[in-house]
Amino acid sequence: MTRRLPLSILASLIQETIEQVFEAETFWVIAEITDVKKYPQKRWCFLKLIEKNKEHIVTEMQGVLWANAFAELQQFERRTGQAFADGLEISCRVAVRFHPRYGLKLEILEIDSAFTLGQIELQRQQTLYLLLRQYPSHIQLVDGEYITANKQLQWPKVLQRIALIAASGSDGERDFLQELQHNAYGYDFNVQVFTASVQGQQAVQEITAQLDEIRQQASSFDVVAIVRGGGSNTDFAAFDHFEIARRIALFPIPVFTGIGHDRNTSIADMMGWQFKTPTKVAAALVAVSLQFDSDLMQLNQQLTEAVEDRMAGMQQQLQHWQQKLSLLVPHRLQRQRERLHDLQLLIDRSSKDQWKMAHDALQQTQLRVKQSWQHQLRNQQVMLEQTSRLIEQVSPDKILNRGFAMILQNDRIITDASQLDKDNPIQTVLKNKTIHSHISDIRSHE
Repeated sequence: MTRRLPLSILASLIQETIEQVFEAETFWVIAEITDVKKYPQKRWCFLKLIEKNKEHIVTEMQGVLWANAFAELQQFERRTGQAFADGLEISCRVAVRFHPRYGLKLEILEIDSAFTLGQIELQRQQTLYLLLRQYPSHIQLVDGEYITANKQLQWPKVLQRIALIAASGSDGERDFLQELQHNAYGYDFNVQVFTASVQGQQAVQEITAQLDEIRQQASSFDVVAIVRGGGSNTDFAAFDHFEIARRIALFPIPVFTGIGHDRNTSIADMMGWQFKTPTKVAAALVAVSLQFDSDLMQLNQQLTEAVEDRMAGMQQQLQHWQQKLSLLVPHRLQRQRERLHDLQLLIDRSSKDQWKMAHDALQQTQLRVKQSWQHQLRNQQVMLEQTSRLIEQVSPDKILNRGFAMILQNDRIITDASQLDKDNPIQTVLKNKTIHSHISDIRSHE
C-alpha cells in the first residue's frame, strides 16, 4: 500500500536533510542579483541570485539578508559607490537555509566588495579595449589620455545652438539650464532638449537614439551637451556602455559631458569633452561666448590703435608737405606768371598773321565757289534745253503730225492688241479727226 505523507512531514524531512548536510557549511558563490527589495527599517533585503548563459537564465535561487548581515549591504555600497541593485554581479558567502513555509533560500552572510569593484573595472577595460581595437584611426591612447576624433574637433567661435540630452525634469537638466539662462553677461542661447533616461535599463537605448537623431541634423547645432546629476556608481553604468562611447568618439560636432560629481569619470567622459557636472558644462559654454566677446573687444582696440597710428603718421606727412609747398608755391607761381606773359606776347603776334592768312584763304575760297557755281549753272541750262527739245519731239501732237494714229478704248491708250475688248467701241485719233469704230475681228500678223 502506498504511503501518503502530510506536506509538513515531507517539508520537515527536507529541512532535516538540508541541515544535516549544510548546517555547518557556508559557500562563496558568484551570481547576478535581481528583484532586489530592501526594507531599511527592518534591515532586511530580499532578492534573487541568478546565473546566465549569455542571455538565458540557467540557475535561479531566492536570497535574503537578515538584520545580522544588513550591515554588509551598507558597507558594500559605501566601498564601491554602487547601489545594491538589479544587474550587479557579486561574490558573496551564503548559507543554505530551508523553511517549511518559505522554502529554500540562500542566506547572504558576507559580500566581497573588492570582487564587484574588479568586475566593474574589468568591464570598463574590456569596453575601452574594444573601442581602441575597432576604431584605431578615431580613438587612440596617448600618454594615458584617450584622443578621439571628437576631441580633435575645432570648436566654433560661439557655441549658441545647443542640443541637450538629459532626463526630463531632472536635477541635471535644471542646474544646466539655470546656469545658462541666468549667466552674468546676458548671453542668449538656443537650447533644444532631447529627453532620455540617464540610468536604468532603457538609458543606453534612449541616449543612443537621441544621439542618432541629433547627428541627422548636426548642421543645426554647435555642440551637444549630455548632463545628469549625481548618484551612485551604478547609476552611471550606461555611460560606460560601448555604443554610447563609440557614438560620442565619432560624433561630428563637439560633445560636452557633465555627468555626476567631480569624482566621477565615465568612458563617455573620456570620449568627449568632460566638464564633470551640468553646471560646469553650462559655465564652459558661457566662457566660450565671453572669450569671443573679449576677442572682439581686443580686435576693436587693436583696430582703433592701428587707425590712430595711421592717422598720426598721415598727419605728420601732411604737415611736411604743407611746409614744403609753402616754399615751392610762390616760386612756381612767379615762373608760371612769366611763362604766361611770354605766351601772351606770342599769341598777340601770331594772331595777326593767322588772321591775314585766314582772310586771304576765305577770299580765294569765295572766288572758287563763285566760278564753280557759274559753271554748274551753264551746264544745267544746256541740259534743260536739250530735255525740252526731246520732250517736244515725242509729244502726241508731233507724233500725229507725222502721220501716226492713237487707238483709245474706254479713254485708255491701247498699246497692245491684248488690251482690246471686242464688246466695246474704239476711237482712232488722227491729226485733225477721231474715228469711232466697233471691233468685228482681231487677227494676229502672220
